Amino acid sequence: MNRIKAEFVFVLVCLSTLSLCGCFMPRAHSMGASLMAVPHQPRVSADSSNAEMSVTVGAFGNIAGEGLNVNEVRSGGGDVSFMYRMGGAVSPLFFSAAVGGMGGKLQFDCNESRCSDNAEKYRAWLKTKEGKRDYSFWDVQERVLLGGDFNVGPYVLLGLGGGMQFFQGGGSYDDKRDELEDAKLLENVDGNAGFAPVSSVWAGSRLGHGGKWGSVLAELGMLYKGDIEDWTGAMALNYFHTTGFYGGIVWDFQLGYGLNVGKTFVF
Repeated sequence: MNRIKAEFVFVLVCLSTLSLCGCFMPRAHSMGASLMAVPHQPRVSADSSNAEMSVTVGAFGNIAGEGLNVNEVRSGGGDVSFMYRMGGAVSPLFFSAAVGGMGGKLQFDCNESRCSDNAEKYRAWLKTKEGKRDYSFWDVQERVLLGGDFNVGPYVLLGLGGGMQFFQGGGSYDDKRDELEDAKLLENVDGNAGFAPVSSVWAGSRLGHGGKWGSVLAELGMLYKGDIEDWTGAMALNYFHTTGFYGGIVWDFQLGYGLNVGKTFVF
């Protein structure tokens, strides 16, 4: 009987130690660990198999989004990307590289199951003056991508790509995440810099014969940062005009809904 009691006490001590070590603390991402808002632009003509280079300049904005234990995310920024498409028999293959920056404001929140179940101190902090204020952030992001862009007949567009994304960031939001982690109230998932694999798949259609009215493309991208429960991504629907201008809507899992516009220059 005494042995059973001793084992029971030992189990309680282990569980208490786990709770104190922060294994079940709520988590928060860096805003830089969100997928870059760089859409994939298809070839203008389905018949083209020539090698070509292009440069795209874009801008984007997100209003009142909700991410991992953050809310009221208001952000905006821009990016520049370069793409090289191969020619001849390997014309579907491409390489792209992009760099961008963004900034904005947000509020801390408690909106994941781990936060709701194991975050009494964190939820108490959210009710304080500091917990209710806005925090600013800024981030620089870079991405490289390799992939294939395929024409299925004169109208259907399909493709996929994979690569790496990098980020570096700062601001009062990043500083506060560090403070909350030191106080064992929050787990700082990403730190202020990092990198992770990315993937993207898309499907769409050319509009009119030979795409004379442009193209529409739906795209899903994923950023594989941290454990599987920390992965994030974005879904986008964009219209591309034959002149190189584009625009569309984006739902970023970390930043919320937004708009993006831009222009591509083909050489």
